[in-house]
Amino acid sequence: MALKFLFLAIAFPLVQSQGEFTTHCAPLTIERSDPIVNPGTAGGHTHTVIGGTGFSRQMSPSAAPNSINTTCSIEMDHSNYWQPLLYHIRSDGQFEMIPFEGSVAYYLQRTRDYSPNKTSCDPSVYPQAPPEGLRMVTGNPFLRAYNDTPDMRAQSHMCLKESDPSSYTQALPTEPCLKLRAQTFFPSCWDGENLDSDDHKSHMAFPAIGDYNTGVCPESHPVAILSIFLKFFYDTSGFPDWQNWIYAMGDLTGYGLHGDFVNGWKDLDALANAFETCSGGDLSLHSPGCSITGGTIRDVDVRLDGPLAKLPGKNEISGDVADRVN
Repeated sequence: MALKFLFLAIAFPLVQSQGEFTTHCAPLTIERSDPIVNPGTAGGHTHTVIGGTGFSRQMSPSAAPNSINTTCSIEMDHSNYWQPLLYHIRSDGQFEMIPFEGSVAYYLQRTRDYSPNKTSCDPSVYPQAPPEGLRMVTGNPFLRAYNDTPDMRAQSHMCLKESDPSSYTQALPTEPCLKLRAQTFFPSCWDGENLDSDDHKSHMAFPAIGDYNTGVCPESHPVAILSIFLKFFYDTSGFPDWQNWIYAMGDLTGYGLHGDFVNGWKDLDALANAFETCSGGDLSLHSPGCSITGGTIRDVDVRLDGPLAKLPGKNEISGDVADRVN
């Protein structure tokens, strides 16, 4: 019952006193697509995607904001957000999808512009909205061991249980969970010029003073933008053998968790002014129901209706459950 009320609480966008608001997003599509890393072609592994219906393998800067609809509860948010899909290895060695239930995107005012000798954040000064056309990624899909960097600390998991306290880990959990929450925090310091970069990371940075989720921006990336924090929820109640949970890129450890973002906000001025003007209603306009799980791009090796002999993209199992050191 407690979890039921938890999900009711996160289902609607809020503006809270500590400087955050949320948008709840239903699944949009599950497919081997990544218009940032693999534009115009099949991606290296399966992603689960939320947000604007303009999502496709080849996205122009105007594709997301001009999409017809969104699966997110704030109707002006036509951005796209995605993470790798979570699978379960069956006793016969085949792979089945663990049900993805939806997500919550948090927008937080935790970072401040660079200025010489600044060491703390003035709570009365707000970061700017992510610029129009911004694309960025967080995390590294190839990691199979923990490294103590901001990019690594920005990826995490929460094991939600019926009665016991929930547990937080960087790796995938080492215990059964009623729900699994896969969490990705994006860098919130921008170089002020580039909307993307060759590695899709260099135009962005984490704070230089503070940690991955709060602080003052470095001189190389002096512009603070609203921090974006994603929570993707999976129903793991039917899969108590946690050692058989695996991400789409073949990752048994969970250290390869990553996230992608394409800015599709239709009114950036409203987003920029949200913390000063929104009292809980201005941004909480609900979109019509619009879940199109499966999407319009069908991949031969991505099945939504049964188990798979191999992970889509021919990803081999890598890492080891023993490497889930938290």
